Amino acid sequence: MRGGCVVRLKIMEWTEKQKQASSSIAGIATRTFTVQYISIRVEEAGAAAEDKVAWLRSQLIGKDVEFDTPFGRRVLTYADQTASGRSLRHIEDYLVKEVLPFYGNTHTEDSHVGSKTTRLVHKAARYVKRCMGAGAGDALLFCGAGTTAAIKRLQEVIGVAAPSAELLRGRLAAQLRTQERWVVFVGPYEHHSNLLSWRRSLADVVEIGVDDDGLIDVAALRRALASPEYADRPMLGSFSACSNVTGIMTDTRELARVLHEHGAFACFDFAASGPYVKIDMKSGEIDGYDAVFLSPHKFVGGPGTPGILLMNKALYRLNAQPPSTCGGGTVAYVNGFNEQDTLYYDDIEEREDAGTPQIVQKIRASLAFWVKEYIGYDMMSLREQVYSEAAMKRLTSNPNIWVLGNTNVERLPIFSFLIYPPVKDSVFGVVDEDGSHRSLEDVRRKRLPLHGRFVTRLLNDLFGIQARGGCACAGPYGHTLLNIEDELSLRIRTAILEGYSGLKPGWTRLSFSYYLSKEEFKFILAAIEFIASYGHRFLPLYKFDWITGDWTFRKQAIKYHLMKEELALSTRRDLLAENGLSKVANRMEKKPMTNNKQENFESYIESARKIALSLPDINQPTVSIPKGVDPDLVLFYI
Repeated sequence: MRGGCVVRLKIMEWTEKQKQASSSIAGIATRTFTVQYISIRVEEAGAAAEDKVAWLRSQLIGKDVEFDTPFGRRVLTYADQTASGRSLRHIEDYLVKEVLPFYGNTHTEDSHVGSKTTRLVHKAARYVKRCMGAGAGDALLFCGAGTTAAIKRLQEVIGVAAPSAELLRGRLAAQLRTQERWVVFVGPYEHHSNLLSWRRSLADVVEIGVDDDGLIDVAALRRALASPEYADRPMLGSFSACSNVTGIMTDTRELARVLHEHGAFACFDFAASGPYVKIDMKSGEIDGYDAVFLSPHKFVGGPGTPGILLMNKALYRLNAQPPSTCGGGTVAYVNGFNEQDTLYYDDIEEREDAGTPQIVQKIRASLAFWVKEYIGYDMMSLREQVYSEAAMKRLTSNPNIWVLGNTNVERLPIFSFLIYPPVKDSVFGVVDEDGSHRSLEDVRRKRLPLHGRFVTRLLNDLFGIQARGGCACAGPYGHTLLNIEDELSLRIRTAILEGYSGLKPGWTRLSFSYYLSKEEFKFILAAIEFIASYGHRFLPLYKFDWITGDWTFRKQAIKYHLMKEELALSTRRDLLAENGLSKVANRMEKKPMTNNKQENFESYIESARKIALSLPDINQPTVSIPKGVDPDLVLFYI
């Protein structure tokens, strides 16, 4: 059976629950959500905690910002917290008033600014370490570009980082004896940062897959750790603490125990869950961590912060070597005639902080941790559990929506999903560039989902909701989730090599962070459900770029597809204006923009409803598949 058929059959298993009748748009707009349930659960945590969340929302920079879309002006609703957090006025004001006026380079105590800045930086580092449960035996390193840089720093200090030049890497690897080569075990959920850099290192990488429940296969990990092939070799596990695709949580304590029982170091990537869960190093204990990677820029208040590597000093001292980067601030003494006379600082945090430190960034990171501690883990956990359970119930009950991953295990409210056009709506064929018509059977499009980036575009253009489309930098996990077999994967790779990156499989992802308001939460769900019922009708209004995967609004399409009666009232000049449909859509909305978000949200749904009902039920065959593209590789509805 060809790979394209296999993946379609697998996907269809999830779409058998499709019903002929889908909810009306009016039903989506007016559906009663269990607000009382959320309120009761939150009240159990105490009014004071809820006041903290209200304060946090009041401090969000951009909480009321608006922007223009092809369908009118929209309030920005942010649901992409898994990619990056939002800035807080409280933090930025503190930096402007208390830090920047006295900013000076560190590495000196002889001036007021140097002394004050040095103390602030040290205080910030101590606070972050305390928040992460670090002890005297742990070192905290701030590392540039998020978790990616933190993982690379660990590879440098343990001696497995390799030059990018393939020839040099091969020569270095050949010089190592088998007993000297690290064995690194990684899991199935890994972000590319925690996979590709290990693959490109001097270590041997062992990838552990999923079990029947879609969780890390701990039994397989135990077998791999005990393999005679890896006996007497340094071993390290580097696992994601939470999938940035599905929000599925890893039992990091169990994995740490398993790794330590077999003499391996336990390292964890907390990039996805770090903003929401308590991290406790517990260094030296059987279920403790030897290294933690973190991206504080994903914290609320965190944009502009560096990555964090918190590691056991014993792991650092395995290899006697100079700092990973030698430079100012790392040396106690150096002369001009003998390199061997150079004395580097013994303190790991000093010797690994070459050059002018990321001073403001470090302080901002500590402030983001302060916000996290101030809100409290109980409150965050409760709100996110409520949102996660409620969203899961709503989305999984919709026959047009497939939520990826195991939906019955502990998850953060990170949702990646595919949307399928309703069965009752006719699907249309496509026209090749030579004008020939392909039947529905030829392209096997009857039960294919909408392109993930198209759904993301509709969330943005129709509703102002900021989400993310693509594979979330987790390609191997995506293969597992979408049941893409090797043969099909290689064919897709060939097509991408030929320039058709738009064929890369993906999904739509968004997050329901604990500080979302109930109104925003309800609105996001209603928008997703709207697209699940009517999103496919907007396809003729967008142009798909097979090369980049971008979906762009086609201003000219309104002459043929949109609102025949309504558009008759508008002039051709209005229709072809720079803002596309903005003038017409705003006219249809009837209600002016208000300061009441709930009213704005309702008007967006109503505007989308009117536009959708003006679009034809049966789309005409106007989409062309390039001759160089195998239609079996088009795994989405176009």
